[in-house]
Amino acid sequence: MQNNTFMERMRVGGVLFDGGMGSMLIANGLEPGAPPEEWNRSKPQLITAVHAAYIAAGAEVVTTNTFGATPSRLKSYGLGDELANLNNAAIRIAREAIEHYQSTSQTDDTDRYIAFSIGPTGKLLPPVGQADVAGIEEEFVGQLESLDEQVDLVLGETFFDIREALAALKAAKRVTETPVGISVTFTKTPRGFFTMMGDTVADSFDRLATGGADFVAANCSVASDDMLELSKLLRAATELPILCQPNAGAPTVEDGMPIYGQPPEDFAADVGSMIEIGINAVGGCCGTNPEFIRLAAESIRSMPR
Repeated sequence: MQNNTFMERMRVGGVLFDGGMGSMLIANGLEPGAPPEEWNRSKPQLITAVHAAYIAAGAEVVTTNTFGATPSRLKSYGLGDELANLNNAAIRIAREAIEHYQSTSQTDDTDRYIAFSIGPTGKLLPPVGQADVAGIEEEFVGQLESLDEQVDLVLGETFFDIREALAALKAAKRVTETPVGISVTFTKTPRGFFTMMGDTVADSFDRLATGGADFVAANCSVASDDMLELSKLLRAATELPILCQPNAGAPTVEDGMPIYGQPPEDFAADVGSMIEIGINAVGGCCGTNPEFIRLAAESIRSMPR
């Protein structure tokens, strides 16, 4: 039971989210192209172990293993009938990991929160694809309406088209009264930072704020040093609370698997600097693991209060 609401905590700042889920599951044997959400049913102990490791490392926010659990994505894996089961199981797993840690820790009284993850549908809007915004919005509505379990916030992640990001935001605001944050993924170009569809930082965050986002975010695509540069633009673009979740460096491919080579110490120093310049919350994306989050927690704790 939280003593503070999540948004109150965000406004205080220095919030630490968890790190990568997919890369952790791949390290535990998830086959390339397999749906991670199916493990909520077949291997819940492994999902629990990932959450538990991040909690022990100092994460305040635990993100559910539901990034790709929209109706059409699950249907494409033959899991269409499991929509409600897989999404709700993910929330229960996260809650049980938090409750177990809190019941066994004698010294840690940190409030912790469950973020329900929603990710891109995989359907592309014109001129690249033939999807329509209304249909994409209904995909997110279907995922969110399947929930019986309670969460503390909804986190839309890794959107590269602001139109789909806004559809996710609108769906979440239709279905839930919990805080909603939307995370956009920007890449660094010689002209600055843009989404894959050419959306700018200022326009993206302005449209999300107008759409009613409770907080805004950037994740994936860039390493922590570039995210630190980006975070200054993010902070200048909005008065809303901001979350930043960089990758663990740029990946190389070995035996068909992505390998992230950034030292966690460098990552922790960079996300600490993000907090210092006014970013409200940090965490990790692809390639990060509990060691990255543990060192990030130390970096945040060492800051003057």
